[in-house]
Amino acid sequence: MTKKIPLFVAVALTVMLWSCASTPADNAEKVVNAVNKYCDNVEKAIADEVIDDDDVTLIKDSEKNYMDLIAEITEGYAGSANDRAEFEQQYTSDGVWVRMADVTLKLANTEGYAKLSLTNK
Repeated sequence: MTKKIPLFVAVALTVMLWSCASTPADNAEKVVNAVNKYCDNVEKAIADEVIDDDDVTLIKDSEKNYMDLIAEITEGYAGSANDRAEFEQQYTSDGVWVRMADVTLKLANTEGYAKLSLTNK
């Protein structure tokens, strides 16, 4: 039992240090990757030009993932306005947002688009 306590403390400290080691640029990259994944999923869903129920789930889950990630990281910067500003500047200046705008336009012009707004996910 006494051997497990130092091991537990060491693991806990390692996890804490690793989580604190993320820079605003690293976190912005995570958001950009999540938004790119969302765009990939939307493009996959609209490839057949019809949004079915499986597509709705895929799109809504992907959207929730990047939105939750942004909220979680932003909340983590509650005590550091400079890091938060750097994070926001980094992820919002990436070209992924132009891609998202293009994908969103295609999505809006796809049969079944209304299903997305009628689904509470």
